[in-house]
Amino acid sequence: MRQRSTSDYERYFSILDRLCQEDSRIYLCDLKKDYGLSHLILKPKVVAADGLTIYSQFHIFNSGGAYANSQVGQIFGRGVSAGGAGKTFPGSNSGAQNQGEEDLKVSQLYLSLVQEYGQLLVGRVPIHFGLGMYHNGGFGMFDHWYDNRDMVGYKVIMGNLWFLPMMGKVKEGDINKSDDVTDFMFQFQYDNPESEIEMGLFWQIRKSGDQGSDGPLTDINGGNYWGAGASAGEIDSENINIYAKKDTDTWMLGVEAGFQKGEIGVVNSGGGKVNQSGFGLALEAAYRPEEGKSEFGLMAGVASGDDRSTNDEFEGYLFDRNYNVGFLMMNHTLGQADFFNTSMNGGGPNGNSENAGVDVETVSNVIYLSPRLTYKWSDRWSSRLTLVTGWLQENTNTYLNSQASKDLGYEIDISFDFKPQKGVTWINEMGLLMPGDAFKGDGTSLDATFGYGMTSKAAISF
Repeated sequence: MRQRSTSDYERYFSILDRLCQEDSRIYLCDLKKDYGLSHLILKPKVVAADGLTIYSQFHIFNSGGAYANSQVGQIFGRGVSAGGAGKTFPGSNSGAQNQGEEDLKVSQLYLSLVQEYGQLLVGRVPIHFGLGMYHNGGFGMFDHWYDNRDMVGYKVIMGNLWFLPMMGKVKEGDINKSDDVTDFMFQFQYDNPESEIEMGLFWQIRKSGDQGSDGPLTDINGGNYWGAGASAGEIDSENINIYAKKDTDTWMLGVEAGFQKGEIGVVNSGGGKVNQSGFGLALEAAYRPEEGKSEFGLMAGVASGDDRSTNDEFEGYLFDRNYNVGFLMMNHTLGQADFFNTSMNGGGPNGNSENAGVDVETVSNVIYLSPRLTYKWSDRWSSRLTLVTGWLQENTNTYLNSQASKDLGYEIDISFDFKPQKGVTWINEMGLLMPGDAFKGDGTSLDATFGYGMTSKAAISF
């Protein structure tokens, strides 16, 4: 893993026309949001002995509350209280002379012992695989989320091949209860620098006792996923991801596929165990001519959607939140309807403060296509033009019915990147959304209107 210490300041301005819902009817309204984020990430390491290294990742000015256990960063302008009338000075925001204090957060802390034929890993380790479609360590400059595990693993290396069996403890419960949640993982990887080919497999089995599941039984708006009276049960789920990638000086092609099955830890209203059967596919391609300043790229894929008319199976597949196809679509929540069936993952409608905030939406229940063109004006300046479009997979949920359109419309993103010197990046981006008929819900007389968003973000790496 590339070690990096990062100080970044991000400022987002998002002004989006949204859909609202009232009295079971879809109608139009405007929703505007703007916010800023500041964040400092430090990645110190200690070389304790020859081959023995302790890695860590600390977050300063990181978020809490709705964005706990993430690297979203701190909202710029955090007050000394949660707000509301009736507070006395100086404990109120109205009379404050300072800002709310911040805590130090730790997301990584693990030991690495390198030996002749392998590497021992113990501690809180980042997890990343393939294109980052499902397992994503959040190594990107402006990634807001990350995957990690408290785990023990041993990587066996044999030339260009290596494999890594791991046991991760997601939750250690009470010693007298069957409430532990444990991951058994296996990663196989082939990396050949000469042929510039890499491929791999990541197999994860998650298990818990009948007291270990605490997954959602209702959606954000209180609707039942699995029927009235559903309860928690044992987890015995399986996730398999495979990928292959070839990256040369002039072109790149990568593909990753994910499959899910097994029991998700819910007993539905009929007393049956709820299973999962989702799948996802992501393709990335790039063409970089040796002569010229242009680079052509493509992102395309599919993620199955949950059919909310069934309560004995979860058919949806949710990509990692870090995997962004566009600036607005499948990144920021759009509308009050759960069009992508992602409310289980904290996406979906703007029913609470979290979903009205940062980029909590993700890729699910959709077929998407996103070509892009990058032009390098100079060593410092570059610009990127991205087109995003997509179609829903399932439209059977609380707001939509089988007659509703699946067309999501089009989004155009325009980005200008400036790198005045090594380690300094400044990105300005605008997203223009021309929503399709899917954003009408099941209505026929009203149109979803044009929306846009703007962001400016800067980072310093040292």
